[in-house]
Amino acid sequence: MTEPKFAIGDRVRHVSMGHHGVIVAVDREHSAAHDTNDLSLNPAIRANPWYKVTLEDERGQPVDTYLSESQLDSE
Repeated sequence: MTEPKFAIGDRVRHVSMGHHGVIVAVDREHSAAHDTNDLSLNPAIRANPWYKVTLEDERGQPVDTYLSESQLDSE
């Protein structure tokens, strides 16, 4: 298990979508409790840090999502 790169309150950017957001919760590994999409990922990805993030959508509206560390970058 790796140490999380981000902490609660950190501003981040979704790598592929470019949306900006803020970390609101940190899990050291994937948690089904936060995953409303019930993602079936390989164990290596599930073992890395995951984050509950509030992002702004294309209209500037807040959207809560659950993302792996590999999907996020520092702002």
